[in-house]
Amino acid sequence: MKKLFWAAGLCLLPWIAVLGMTLPDVVAAQHWRLAWTGFDAAEATGLLLTAWLLGRGDARTPLVATATATLLLADAWFDVVTAGDDLVFSLLMAGLEVPLALACLSVAAPRPVPAHV
Repeated sequence: MKKLFWAAGLCLLPWIAVLGMTLPDVVAAQHWRLAWTGFDAAEATGLLLTAWLLGRGDARTPLVATATATLLLADAWFDVVTAGDDLVFSLLMAGLEVPLALACLSVAAPRPVPAHV
């Protein structure tokens, strides 16, 4: 499995260069509203599920919190880089999403097991 990940990661490097040289700067997207509302619905689901699992002390909490943090960070990235004339609003939104992502990651971080004295 490790070799698969190495190969996939290395194969993406030239593809990133191709995309950087060939993709247009501006594109009209279909289903833009659906894409963003669906993405935000996934974030809301992740945040609510993280809260619920955290309240139960569930061992799956770190997995959900990590996935939610990933969604929030991706949202902040795409908000800012696709902002156009709405850059200030996008930066404000990212200013909410990034701290939420960090809070999720703090929940996901392993906790040291207290030593018994």
